[in-house]
Amino acid sequence: MASSSKRTHAGKSGQPPRKPNQPYSNLFLTERNETHFESISSRKFILERRVELEENEAPEFQAELHRRRWDKLGSYPLLANIAVVKEFCANALRLEEGIAPFTSYVRGVRVPYDARTINQFLGTELRADEVFENGNYTIDTMDPVVVEAAICMPGHGFHRNRSQQPLHVKRRDLLPVVRIWSALVHANILPCSHVSDLYWTRSMLMYCIMTQRTMDLGDIICMEISGCANSTPGSALGHPSLITQLCQLAGVDVHSPPFEGPGRAIDSRYISAYCQDCAPSEPLLSNHEFEHEAKGNKSNRRRRRIRAPQVGHRQARDSKQALPGRQPRDLNCVFMCFSVTCVLAFIMIVL
Repeated sequence: MASSSKRTHAGKSGQPPRKPNQPYSNLFLTERNETHFESISSRKFILERRVELEENEAPEFQAELHRRRWDKLGSYPLLANIAVVKEFCANALRLEEGIAPFTSYVRGVRVPYDARTINQFLGTELRADEVFENGNYTIDTMDPVVVEAAICMPGHGFHRNRSQQPLHVKRRDLLPVVRIWSALVHANILPCSHVSDLYWTRSMLMYCIMTQRTMDLGDIICMEISGCANSTPGSALGHPSLITQLCQLAGVDVHSPPFEGPGRAIDSRYISAYCQDCAPSEPLLSNHEFEHEAKGNKSNRRRRRIRAPQVGHRQARDSKQALPGRQPRDLNCVFMCFSVTCVLAFIMIVL
């Protein structure tokens, strides 16, 4: 039985936070929030994607989406109010003690974005008999070979550095169903502008999806929103549609332009262009099958590394012997000696 994570749920601390002091202005809590808004104004957005598939399209992906009750995760993205989202992110910057965690302020209205609020909006609250497991799987504890067995095509895996630490895996090396999940995760859960690779830090979530681990979606997203709001100026901002709808639920007027999004939908055309492969997609692994497959893949790769040079050397040697018109080395020497002798004889006759 999997144990629960020791990580505290976001927005569920035992001590209620104090209310913030008088706002600095009608738009910003403090002067530093206003300064942060100036850096946010030029940042780009990673737009969410809608899932628009027929019942018979990508059945394995849709079955897992329904099993997790994540249907709204792929259906909620609508137009995002850019001005509202930027103000939200500016005031979500945590700078003073006493400001409620996972709370922002837009037009003077308090907007919570804690795990419970997001789960209620998405309909992804955990049942009484469910314990979230995603906190148990981290980059420090997971074996890369085990992760590769769950998400990668057979014989493929992570690119590694000189210390053999995993870095990323190319999208083409992922299982076809994982490529679909990657498109949704990189837009609606862990926003990332670089989607041609799956980085090691983000592969933990993909591993939990493919091995059917229980996850607290609201907790993951609220932590990601907070991280985006407090990230460096060059980073893109994520979840604009979700933030817009959370602001609307809190009573903020979000109907004034400019608007943006959503991004390209995950539909049959997208899957045909980016997610299909000649090899058939493999079913989701059970909670214990991936360990056995991981060990098998690891031993197979070791045997291939040992045998490959021998096979290549033998093929090269055979190919040299089979080249047409190739003369043995001894015959070449005889021919050269004969030619030199003829030339010398001709010179002596002339002289």
